[in-house]
Amino acid sequence: MSTTQSLKPIVVAKNVLVPMRDGVGLATDIYRPAVDGEALAGPFPTILCRTPYNKSDLRYIEIGEYFSTRGYAVVLQDLRGRYKSEGIGQYFHTVNPHEGIDGYDTIEWIASRPWSNGKVGMVGSSFAAVTQVAAALECPPHLTAIWPDVTPTNNYFHQAREGGAMQLHMFWALFVHAQDELEIADNPAAQKIVWDGLRKMRELVTQTPWQRGKTPLAVVPRLEQVLFDYYTRGEYDEYWAQKCNNFEAFYSEHADIAGFFSGGWFDPYATAMTDYFTAMSRKNKSPQRMVMGPWSHVGMRGDSTFTGDVDFGSESVWGVAHYFERQLNYFDQHLKGTSQQIEERPVEIFVMGGGDGHRTLEGKYFHGGKWRKEPHWPLERSKSTKFYLHHDGSLDTKESTSPEGSLTYEFDPNNPVPTIGGSLCGLMEMPEDSGNLDDMWSRFLSPVL
Repeated sequence: MSTTQSLKPIVVAKNVLVPMRDGVGLATDIYRPAVDGEALAGPFPTILCRTPYNKSDLRYIEIGEYFSTRGYAVVLQDLRGRYKSEGIGQYFHTVNPHEGIDGYDTIEWIASRPWSNGKVGMVGSSFAAVTQVAAALECPPHLTAIWPDVTPTNNYFHQAREGGAMQLHMFWALFVHAQDELEIADNPAAQKIVWDGLRKMRELVTQTPWQRGKTPLAVVPRLEQVLFDYYTRGEYDEYWAQKCNNFEAFYSEHADIAGFFSGGWFDPYATAMTDYFTAMSRKNKSPQRMVMGPWSHVGMRGDSTFTGDVDFGSESVWGVAHYFERQLNYFDQHLKGTSQQIEERPVEIFVMGGGDGHRTLEGKYFHGGKWRKEPHWPLERSKSTKFYLHHDGSLDTKESTSPEGSLTYEFDPNNPVPTIGGSLCGLMEMPEDSGNLDDMWSRFLSPVL
């Protein structure tokens, strides 16, 4: 462990090994408010972020510095088997059976510290949001509030697979996780194999069927096994039913704590976020809130008005400053007891549309949109409408009266329709113009809604 003094009024204890119940130590950086280089005694509420992506990365340091200069202790932790933590060989990408109990043990360790006031909130996006859900399902007594951002909650339906079909961006993601695996940290040759695989990703994904031991991931056998679980388990089975794979099946065990759920309409986990909010709103007595904007994966911290080829206007932008400000207000309320007006409309959604479609100076389609607050999700006034496919390419609320008719297109598995944009994670995660692919698919068009 080392202690460093920042130019800011904080002190940071680095790489504190927090013991888990099985004796494994998880490397943890602890940020505390300070005066003249001396940490204040507290007690303070604590913000916890657990990540596989290196707690020393700038995006996490920003969390530590922001909250610790505003009256919080902040705990940033490398997951088991990642970076400075112990537990080599115990990291399985999304299929980590220990994630919940490691979160529990960390939270209760925090609450036992003399600088802690016993109230812990969790933050983080993507995988750092997965760790929040996993911990909340274990109900640690001192977990008080969470803010999961863009998190998957069911690996079979919207992460490793999408309703059964494998998400190829998870092939790419496993390489990203493999390149900094501790097992090959001292093996430059193995690292090169992984990096070469990343560079040849387009070629690799088309070299099916993949064979065990013959992919670049073979240098990290655990992650290659995860790949083949993702790849070969097309049916929902006991593997996908594990608690670490399907949080949704265990929502009845979720802690009754405050929750703020944020996501983007162009994120692969948009439905996961809205369903998570709905489930907690129905189950819990503690207040639940949700924000959904026109963003891609972790895009709500960005400062641009567009996502992909589409511009949604200046009103759509949150940005880092607003993101942190909203989190601070939220945790001040639940961890410090700051009184705030009860929000009668806890759902904030960005309704896309209303623009005239002109090309902006950046070459984007101006689609526009506006924010709207709602008391519930799903909207109580919403109605489901059936649409029917017609052989002339139309999509209509009326069934076809023609007894015959067909519409065909050719499918070549060696030259499939490429995904250009869409709800992807880490790749082209955005709406993109796919008009140049018209000869490769069939389209059904409805009247203007």
